[in-house]
Amino acid sequence: MKTRLGLVAAALLTAVSFAGATKPEARPSVEVVFVIDTTSSMSGLIEGAKQRIWAIANEISKGRPAPKVKMGLVAFRDKGDAYVTKVFDLSENLDNIYKDLLSLSAEGGGDGPEHVIAALDDAVSKVSWSKDPKTFKVVYLVGDAAPHEDYADAPSLAAVMQKAVRRGLIVNSVQCGTDGATTVAFGRISRLGEGRLLPVPQDGGMVAVATPFDEKMAALSARLEGTGLAYGRSKAEARESGLLAAAVRGMSSAPAAAERAEYKARKGFDSESDLAQAVAENRVALKDVKADDLPDALRGVSADKREQRLLEITAERKKLKGEMDGLAMQRASWLKTQPGAKRADSFDTRLVDALKAQAAMKGIVY
Repeated sequence: MKTRLGLVAAALLTAVSFAGATKPEARPSVEVVFVIDTTSSMSGLIEGAKQRIWAIANEISKGRPAPKVKMGLVAFRDKGDAYVTKVFDLSENLDNIYKDLLSLSAEGGGDGPEHVIAALDDAVSKVSWSKDPKTFKVVYLVGDAAPHEDYADAPSLAAVMQKAVRRGLIVNSVQCGTDGATTVAFGRISRLGEGRLLPVPQDGGMVAVATPFDEKMAALSARLEGTGLAYGRSKAEARESGLLAAAVRGMSSAPAAAERAEYKARKGFDSESDLAQAVAENRVALKDVKADDLPDALRGVSADKREQRLLEITAERKKLKGEMDGLAMQRASWLKTQPGAKRADSFDTRLVDALKAQAAMKGIVY
């Protein structure tokens, strides 16, 4: 006969997660780093990326098996500019990378080649890439100018690309515009990096369309994220993540906020930090969690009522997740009726198409 705790775990396994209680070890991983030229001519691409980064994340997360997604950034300019490179390390909390992306602006440059090699070298050497050979690891170099290959204090392009390949990275080159020298250089980089040359319009060609569902999805996301049950040592980090999430929701345009809401609902809670997930996966027993380690929502609740409260919270998650799924479907259907809402040559379309084909090498199917 099943114990009461066993019944609670079974019920949680059904209702607990935004996306279902898939065990972490069964999921593949995708790590994506954008190496972006942030000189003045790249202003259109950068602003477009701020609008479409969540849409890209949503497409990546649709793989089967559903992958864990991390993203990072390397911004670059050239010697004599405000900076040569800025490295933003990989993070599974994409609110971090979105915040970092929002901090970027297009300035400087204007003199032809940029320090592409320094940026690629930092992407290879300074980013915390997984050492797991099963992880799909990909770099997208994004720019409109060829690399300086005349700097004596920089490694050779060939040496950097050899190091990238040895570490299991695929390097794709996204060329903005039609400059001939850039086409030659970026084509060489993609060949050496075992990737693809992806031509896009100078401004990236991305389109962000506001829909009648955006505000509802953003509001629903705040409620859904509010059902988090961080416990133990993860509580302090969860509070910081909650503050960041609120700030990101406030900074996002309506389309970006809706795409973020869809992504967060699909991703669900981290099973290592969320008590409901941990109980559902039999990683921890509710009765064994010390009072000081309980989630705030269970503090002050008597021991004999905690199981019921846990079930109520996870049932609320399931309800909110169902509402989000419905709104996301309506939004997708509405966008299909809007002419020009998607371009075949845009940065987001080119990137996603290449990633889906290349990720198949790691067994991720789209």
